[in-house]
Amino acid sequence: MRISSSQIFDAGVAGMQRIQSALYNTQNQLDANRRVLTPSDDPVASAQELITTQSQSVNQQYLDNQGDAGNRLALEEDRLSSLVDLVQYIRERAVDAGNASYSDKQRASIATDLQQQLEQLKGLANSADAQGLYLFSGYQGSTQPFVTTASGTVQYVGDDGQRQLQVGASRDISISDSGLDVFARIRNGNGTFVTGGGASNTGTGVIDAGSVLNPAAWTGHSYSLSVTSVNSAVSPPVSTYSLTDTDPATGASTVTAGLNFTAGAAITQIPGINFSIKGTPAVGDTFSVTPSTSQSLFATVQSLINTVNTPIAGNTAAGAQLQIGLSGSLVNLDQALSNLGRVQATVGSRRSELQSLTDLGTDVNLNYTKRLNDLVGLDQVSAISLFTQQQIQLQAAQKSYVQISGLSLFNYL
Repeated sequence: MRISSSQIFDAGVAGMQRIQSALYNTQNQLDANRRVLTPSDDPVASAQELITTQSQSVNQQYLDNQGDAGNRLALEEDRLSSLVDLVQYIRERAVDAGNASYSDKQRASIATDLQQQLEQLKGLANSADAQGLYLFSGYQGSTQPFVTTASGTVQYVGDDGQRQLQVGASRDISISDSGLDVFARIRNGNGTFVTGGGASNTGTGVIDAGSVLNPAAWTGHSYSLSVTSVNSAVSPPVSTYSLTDTDPATGASTVTAGLNFTAGAAITQIPGINFSIKGTPAVGDTFSVTPSTSQSLFATVQSLINTVNTPIAGNTAAGAQLQIGLSGSLVNLDQALSNLGRVQATVGSRRSELQSLTDLGTDVNLNYTKRLNDLVGLDQVSAISLFTQQQIQLQAAQKSYVQISGLSLFNYL
């Protein structure tokens, strides 16, 4: 068989090119740290890689959303904590204002302090995040939720929604709370009914906040107690009163007269509840028991300021009204603290759920990464070994090509 020189040269060049191509492919695999560089290298693995990569991208987006939601809820939790501290301070100042030894001037100083706290309360209620979105405005994140009207009252101009973020394939989580829910939907009084004294009372009777004995027996009616006689010859004084029961649904009223009560003792003539009146009310003094309604935290603080600012020097009746007002404000502040605690609990629950979702999502992400490595990843040790082997093969092919191409009969003549 005759072998021409051109065949020798072509075979040598083809062999070197084949080895060199394999070497370059191995080098590219090492550079990319991937076994599959093009779909043609492994069509099945490439198809599975695409599916896995898409799933991992979706999972990563959920993880990003969870981080964003967690940051927003952490900020809200911080503001709620500041609100709790502020309301507790306001409550302490309300207790200070009830000190019988304080003068009108000292209480006026407390009222000035309370006015500053009210402004701070407004600032916290209008808190915004780093993107300028208000925390407590509902869906209307770009709208300042609380504004002060010309009459001095604080009005909510947001809505009742909760902004949400998708943090899982089938889970949306609330990342904000409505200002109505945090600051306005607060039951006044003890949550069931509110007690109060008549503005024109002349005695020293002070009604307490009362308590609920049997919620099922409470009628939800409005009651007015009018003192008809007072026997101060005994201690504690014994009084008689008439009780007017008004049904808010029909407006019909019934009056029961000749009822007795002793100062400081529980009055139990109203079904399901009781309360007491301390001190000595005067004939004609009135006291009320009405169903609780929603009262904003701003209205509670403003009412407290007005109560503390009212002069009482030398006026025992005004002193009794001050005590009734302070007692009512303290009860309302306690309701506000309870409501803030409820909102804090819901925020904490959402943050806890987010942490669980993040832990799960991180584990899923690791599984996706392992799956991708199994599909298209490169065994570095094997690849380096192959690369070295291919280098040696190429060097050997090049050396043999040089030696063979140098053979000629003329070298021996």
